[in-house]
Amino acid sequence: MRQTGENPALVRPHDLSDCIEEPAPRQTLSSSAPLVTVVMANFNGEKWIGKAIQSMKEQRLTDWELIVVDDASTDASVEVVRSAAADDPRVVLLTSLSNAGPSAARNRALLQATGRWITILDSDDLLAEERLESLVKNAESDGVAIAADDLLIVTESGSLTGHSLLDLRTRRIFDAVELVETPRLGYLKPVIKAELLSGVRYDERMRWAEDFDLLLRTLVKHDARVLVYPPMGYHYRRRDGSLSTDKSADRQSLVGMMDATARFVASHPISARLADACARRRRSLETSLRWVDVTEAVHQKRLAAAVRYAIDHPQVLRCALQFARKRLNLLLRADKRRAGKLWL
Repeated sequence: MRQTGENPALVRPHDLSDCIEEPAPRQTLSSSAPLVTVVMANFNGEKWIGKAIQSMKEQRLTDWELIVVDDASTDASVEVVRSAAADDPRVVLLTSLSNAGPSAARNRALLQATGRWITILDSDDLLAEERLESLVKNAESDGVAIAADDLLIVTESGSLTGHSLLDLRTRRIFDAVELVETPRLGYLKPVIKAELLSGVRYDERMRWAEDFDLLLRTLVKHDARVLVYPPMGYHYRRRDGSLSTDKSADRQSLVGMMDATARFVASHPISARLADACARRRRSLETSLRWVDVTEAVHQKRLAAAVRYAIDHPQVLRCALQFARKRLNLLLRADKRRAGKLWL
């Protein structure tokens, strides 16, 4: 995953549907500009998006706009958003004629954003009512331009699991090198001062890890860092069966991330430390890609090919051995549980 007057540039339509031409950027940073623009890209999120928008409406911080860009959904998502926007002018809907991916959707929202801070809310996630207020207040108090909080993991039904993405107990600062070396940081949903995103947009070729890529380029452009706090209430929904069984999709995402890393290195003046981190990331992605080769071969019962792929790539062989050990441990634990039940 947002004024009145006669000047069309200042009019906020609730629904800019199926525009033939991209609407002109609205004037920014006027006296009536909201404190925060929240960007939400959506594709077929009918099941979740109403709750996500409702969590925005329940925020203690009320000075926000939510720009929802629907990426040509085939479900009832648009109707859900229209209903939510009908009585709240802070909710703006943009629709697309064809599916162009999350990066293109977010870029449309950024073109329309007027907030002093910009952040992302995915259409299947939720915010606790104090989250936006707490994060912006802390960022302004600490004088930082990019701030995030650790994500709280919730089940598909929205129940807290007791776990967070990073298990942070105290604040942490990271830079571009640490982002590359710890890709999980790319899942965070930071608030970013709008001026830092001037001239920085999502790479519309990317349908995976697009937030990571945008944040990396922003950090490098401004030689910036991110201050991360312990959780403040971003509820990251871990959906059942979210691990892909579509190996072709896994392959496309890995190739896309490798290509993005290569483009980044080729187009930015970076330090030797960051170049080394990017090289390690590329090797790690290559290992993951070869692991897809192995698992595809196993699923297709081409066991000789799977063994050959693993032997040809020592890092993949290590992954295979770790996977085999985990599977064996799971089987042993299951046997112990069955044995215990037999004794009862």
